[in-house]
Amino acid sequence: MTWLLIYALILSLFDLRTRRIPNWTTIPLIVAGLIAHFPGYPDIWFASIGLFLAWVNGWMGAGDSKLWIALLWALPINISAQALPLIFLTFFLTGLLQLAWRWIRKQPITYVLTPGAWRTIPFILLCWYVH
Repeated sequence: MTWLLIYALILSLFDLRTRRIPNWTTIPLIVAGLIAHFPGYPDIWFASIGLFLAWVNGWMGAGDSKLWIALLWALPINISAQALPLIFLTFFLTGLLQLAWRWIRKQPITYVLTPGAWRTIPFILLCWYVH
């Protein structure tokens, strides 16, 4: 789990600086996770499809959705069964935090594209705490 936290932290900092997450940082982790944990839990498939649809509908960037999917499949199998409720909780809490940050800085609340990889850090910490 520690290496996932470091991985997410590095990619979050890279995303904040460049506003992109390269494919070479996420695709190998997705493939390795699929190989290691196939067939996985239905929750992981459901979450992966939901994240893909979030990208398709423009709610999330492609790099962010691939990062989330990579982390889901890289989680240890005993934690991944609890991942779906933790994803919802993470998006809810970080969404409130992001709205408060925009309100404090007097920025528009909606239609602002911001780097989103930082949201994976609270998710991993929640997974660590719950398990």
